[in-house]
Amino acid sequence: MKPAKIEPKTYSKKQVPYGNDLKVDCKASGAPEPEISWGLPDGTVVNSALQADSSSGGGRARRYILFDNGTLYLNQVGMAEEGDYTCYAENQLGKDEMHVHITVVTAAPRIRTPSRTYAQVKPGGDIRFDCEATGEPKPKILWMLPTNDMIAASNERYLMHVNGSLDIRDVKLRDAGEYVCMARNTAGDDSKVYKLDIDGNPPVINGYYQNRTVVKDTAAKYSRKFIDCKAAGDPPPKITWIMPDNIFLNAPYFGSRIIVHHNGTLEFRNVRPTDMAEFICMARNDGGEAVMVVQLEVTDMLQRPIFKNPFNEKVVTRMGKTTVLNCSADGHPTPEIIWLLPNGTRFTGSPDRGSRQHLGNDGTFVIYNPTKEDAGKYRCAAKNSVGYIEKLIVLEVGQKPLILTRPRGIIRSVSGDPLFLHCLADGSPRPSIYWTIPGGHTLARPQVHGRHQLMENGTLVVKDTTLHDRGNYVCRAWNDAGEAVLTVQVIIIAYPPRITAGPPPTVRAVAGAPIQLNCAAIGIPKPEITWELPDRSVLSTAGKGRPTGSELLHPQGTLIIQRPTTADSGTYKCLAKNHLGTDSRVTYMRVL
Repeated sequence: MKPAKIEPKTYSKKQVPYGNDLKVDCKASGAPEPEISWGLPDGTVVNSALQADSSSGGGRARRYILFDNGTLYLNQVGMAEEGDYTCYAENQLGKDEMHVHITVVTAAPRIRTPSRTYAQVKPGGDIRFDCEATGEPKPKILWMLPTNDMIAASNERYLMHVNGSLDIRDVKLRDAGEYVCMARNTAGDDSKVYKLDIDGNPPVINGYYQNRTVVKDTAAKYSRKFIDCKAAGDPPPKITWIMPDNIFLNAPYFGSRIIVHHNGTLEFRNVRPTDMAEFICMARNDGGEAVMVVQLEVTDMLQRPIFKNPFNEKVVTRMGKTTVLNCSADGHPTPEIIWLLPNGTRFTGSPDRGSRQHLGNDGTFVIYNPTKEDAGKYRCAAKNSVGYIEKLIVLEVGQKPLILTRPRGIIRSVSGDPLFLHCLADGSPRPSIYWTIPGGHTLARPQVHGRHQLMENGTLVVKDTTLHDRGNYVCRAWNDAGEAVLTVQVIIIAYPPRITAGPPPTVRAVAGAPIQLNCAAIGIPKPEITWELPDRSVLSTAGKGRPTGSELLHPQGTLIIQRPTTADSGTYKCLAKNHLGTDSRVTYMRVL
């Protein structure tokens, strides 16, 4: 009988980099065998592996693992784990303790000096700004654009590399300005400013420097008419005229009645009453575009109604949001606007106190606080003494997505097991589900191949999880009425093998009498147990290798030699292995 004693027992200090694993040993002796427990910096006590990882437990203790040999283990150390740890060893005859001070090491980000912080690029070109940063923990890179928008991953406009570099492709004039790279971690931040200038000029039409210019012009009925559209810019702009029927005419164009000359001038050889409309000249180059809208009035004529937007439309709105259906029309005399509602009734805008529907002066139909009952087909008609036209507007009243499945906290998964993340959403129209995984990659449609699978119901499946799968997973449910977002934090549990019950260094056996060599190990994922025999043959719990004599290997790792002979004498080696590491025990068996 001996009291509990920790050897060696010295007050020690240990430094652990932020985000790394913490492992502190505490070896104790005594008879009976002492019970090991650890006191954490916040006062919590971890006294067994079962309590340390019990789902019924709470707080920080669940993040720690206490092995049978007294070693305390924790993955992903943060600042909260800094402080004094105390190991207690106790049996019926006495108690001993050992103190260890843990310091979590961090380093503020530092951005390496880039090869360039200024660039001048022609429109349509490509440019890359380098932004590599060092620090502990690894800094997160963010870019602030000239528009003051922030990006942390690639999108359809910008390509952001793993090392933080930013690619801007097919540069436009609007891309000019200052770009700020920011590197951040828990220890601080750093930033660099880059400047981009564009070597080019956007189009200018007829000397007007606005992006959009509206001019009024007149033409006599049956006369010849020229409308100039002279565009200057670098590179030279291309000119397109958009006609009232949404027909695009690129310069040069030669028709029987309408001509677009090389210099952009639009010519009507014989002006008709139907030419009283808007004609749009659009000039484009790599630096941008300019638009001139010509409102042409044909004198001495009557005009049948013309919708400003002649096409049938589909309008999607949310419940409760004021909705405007547009039916603006021009004509001479001024057209009367008539609305036919989905239930077949005619609405002309007569006042009705308390009504949720209103007809505007410009022919717009306003619905206040719309409900699902307001959805349907609306017909709009414009008529005057010259003619009658109508168009169809389909209104859908949608419901913003609502995500129905929300986890109650952090999701924990064992390395090697599949991970299921649910994102069941309701809404009208039915929402589309998008998952963004750690690293920035997005799954936008169902797929059942590969390690990441997206099911039809929105569930994300990650097969054969590893430590690299930890982090934040973001589910977005989107429809025309809005968007809902769910962020799920995932932790992957894994630790290397440790043999908890191994064979003694030497074993004596009697020929013909069965002998058992134990080799039990713990680890996540579950370790594979392998025995190397004296004749160099190998037996494995995974089924690798075949026994050549009377050996039997139990699935738990125990090697049984049923009828040993002197030829079985020699060195036996047990190995426990998973993808995180290996542990081994060696014994020499002598058969008498």
